[in-house]
Amino acid sequence: MRIILRLLLILIICVGLLVGSFFFWFYTGLGLPKLEDLKTKQLDQTSKIYAADGTLLTELHGEQNRETIPLSEMSEYLKHAVVAIEDERFYQHHGVDWLSIARAFWTNVVKREVVQGASTITQQFVKNTLTGKERTYWRKVQEANLAYQLEKKYSKEKILEFYLNDVYFGQGCYGAKKASEVFFGKQPDQLTLSESALLAGLIRAPNRYSPYFYPENAKKRRDLVIGKMLDLGYVTEEEAARAKSESIAVKPIPEESPSSIAPYFVEYVIQYLKQNQDLKSKFDNYSNEDIIYRGGLRVYTTIDLNLQRLAEEAANSTLYLPTDPTAALCAIDPRTGEIKAMVGGRDFTKQKFNIAAQGGRQAGSAFKVFTLVAALSIGMSPNKTYDSSPTTLEFPDGTKWKVKNAEGASYGTITVRQATIRSVNVVYARMIRDVGPQRVVEFARAMGITSPLEPYPSIALGALTHGVNPLEMASAFGTLANNGMRVPPICVTKITDANGKVLLENFPSSKRVIREDIAAKANELLQEAVKSGTGRAARIGRPQAGKTGTTDDYTDAWFCGYTPDLSCAVWVGYPQGRISMTNVHGITVYGGTFPAQIWKKFMEKALVNVPPTPFPSMRDEYSHENNNEEVEVTICADSGLLANAECPHKIKKKYRAGEEPTEHCNLHGGSPQQQLVTVPSVVGMSASGATSLLINSGFRVVESRTSGSAPPNTVISQNPPGGSRAPSGSTVTIVVCNGPTSNPVVPNVVGMGEAAAVSTIYNAGFTVSISYINDPSHVGVVINQHPAGGTTMPARSTVFILVGK
Repeated sequence: MRIILRLLLILIICVGLLVGSFFFWFYTGLGLPKLEDLKTKQLDQTSKIYAADGTLLTELHGEQNRETIPLSEMSEYLKHAVVAIEDERFYQHHGVDWLSIARAFWTNVVKREVVQGASTITQQFVKNTLTGKERTYWRKVQEANLAYQLEKKYSKEKILEFYLNDVYFGQGCYGAKKASEVFFGKQPDQLTLSESALLAGLIRAPNRYSPYFYPENAKKRRDLVIGKMLDLGYVTEEEAARAKSESIAVKPIPEESPSSIAPYFVEYVIQYLKQNQDLKSKFDNYSNEDIIYRGGLRVYTTIDLNLQRLAEEAANSTLYLPTDPTAALCAIDPRTGEIKAMVGGRDFTKQKFNIAAQGGRQAGSAFKVFTLVAALSIGMSPNKTYDSSPTTLEFPDGTKWKVKNAEGASYGTITVRQATIRSVNVVYARMIRDVGPQRVVEFARAMGITSPLEPYPSIALGALTHGVNPLEMASAFGTLANNGMRVPPICVTKITDANGKVLLENFPSSKRVIREDIAAKANELLQEAVKSGTGRAARIGRPQAGKTGTTDDYTDAWFCGYTPDLSCAVWVGYPQGRISMTNVHGITVYGGTFPAQIWKKFMEKALVNVPPTPFPSMRDEYSHENNNEEVEVTICADSGLLANAECPHKIKKKYRAGEEPTEHCNLHGGSPQQQLVTVPSVVGMSASGATSLLINSGFRVVESRTSGSAPPNTVISQNPPGGSRAPSGSTVTIVVCNGPTSNPVVPNVVGMGEAAAVSTIYNAGFTVSISYINDPSHVGVVINQHPAGGTTMPARSTVFILVGK
């Protein structure tokens, strides 16, 4: 017996030493990770996008739909309910509840299975944010020690706040705020006892106790929580009885759907966020997708919801039949570049491709504006005359171009002014031969066209290699509305994090790209195009300017117009392809029909409370109060400068003293000090040979490159053209062909799984944008794509896919 007692005593001493050593090691933390050495997982938070007036447009979240709030904004019932059911000794322990561990251990031994856990709220938070959910004894020891460290660093209230903002409640809701909003449509501080108990009961097993799928389980669990709260003195018997008598009442499961407010604009903003490198630099180790859907951004946009509503009404009330073509519209404040309205199509749920910002359609005669500005910039007079008869034009590079006017009309010899008002094709084709396609491209880009442009003569009539969209057309026309000052378009004014810290701000930036006098002349001509020309249907009874555009095959129709306060571009056509609009509501669609009507409907109401603003004129801007003297000089009608003896077209013109040109024409001759040299023709030569010849002839050379059908490194055009005379030392621009290039083919990914489709698209050289639609029979499978497989597009273009969920 003595031996047995001695052995028992030794065993007790050993166990005591072992337990003591464990606790000494545990609380000193020797060999265990330190809290400060671990990087706490940043909680995923839902991002929000707001309109200019602060209206919430949409929320963006990934798997974890969360918005963090302070503990003070949560119901006392919720705090007590969670503590009662998850960790009733929360306020007594120091991160680890050894009593509960012993009790759970004994219960599990007796039951011979794991039926009871002992993780405290602090340990659960550590597991979710620091150690992960790996189930090993060593991980449990680390978890317990870190919980102890956490409690030494933070108060109980702060730890409970961390936990309630992190924990998962089901239905994609992380944190108390989103759970309260989704389950009950209210804020956490408004939760009743019954509602709080229901949410607290979900934490252990959100699916098993879901009130949506297992309401009986949810009720039993809720009542259990209420019972625990009663036992711990958090509620009275009367409160408990009343709460248990309440039925389970939750809001319907919300359907995930695109924003119902300005959906095309919202998608445009999302694409902007994905491509913003300044924003990415604010988040360590976050992908662009993670920043948007997990970063808790607060995105403040430029959209004016009143103008957005008016734009949608104007489009839908004009083209209202199911078989009608689609209208796309974009409106921009030309002074700030802020996008105020955007209609990208008829129905975002059916057609997610945003024609207003992503489309590339032929511009037709609306593109003549850039030829006009380029011509005015070299001094061409609006009164210069051209033969408007259909003809075949030959260019310096040998290119021949057969040109005719709409309906084959001819107007005889007319001025540039008349050709602009009537939108006469032949005159503008002759103008671009004099101006040069490269100059037109340069002005179009400077004014705001961002789509790729090639310097082909047909650009004068809007026959483009890649097409343009309403956003860039509204922006480019806005440069004229702003008297020649270019302000790039912006969709976002400010981005903050969830706590209000500013991450990014966009301020308008302006740059003069057109001289004031040139802008004033162009505005004068384009005002006349609306007053008495092809844009008459868009008249709104205030100073306005604009230009119609219609392609030869009637597949695209435009009206782009502006006042000094608002620039707006409207396109009408069929987004699925080039389909002629020769019988829409019984008429053939031109830019002066439905596009002009939509523009008028929108702009009349959009500007109803804005006083009419006149366009600035050169006389307004540069007149001097005491200087009314006028002088008459002879100028070259082609260059607008003082005429030389060699100028073929001379006119006398009066100027206010001090505003007359002082330089002599350098197109046909020069001042005695100027040495004019004949420009050699280099079209068809190699780039190196052309450069050498031009330099040896006394010129400087600027080379630009493009793709085309000509052999590689061959000069396909030059400006000034060969045979003309230019000052020695001036610059000759040559355009060199890189040879033909083939755009990659869009792969057909319909029917593929999402991951495989994304990989296939990326490997083909494109980017991808994914949208989802409820379709249980095609979960994770691509249902549709745009453009269709087999289409050719420039590399890095976006392919849109629709995936079932």
